Amino acid sequence: MDTLHYNTGDMILTINYPIDESGHYCIETEDDTELGHLYIDDFDEHHHTPVWKGTTEEVNIIAAELGEFIERSDL
Repeated sequence: MDTLHYNTGDMILTINYPIDESGHYCIETEDDTELGHLYIDDFDEHHHTPVWKGTTEEVNIIAAELGEFIERSDL
């Protein structure tokens, strides 16, 4: 499974590439605790950017930040 590691300043999160057609990235903490999933919910036509959402409050709060990180990566 392809992964990225993202430093929030408080912890390191692991972003796991989707393993199925859902397109959901699984977000985990350093101790492999699943926080939730990240996915593209919509596309902002005005800014020409995807709108990222999380399946849990913890992930949704930083969804845009994580999504931009994924977009800049080679994952």
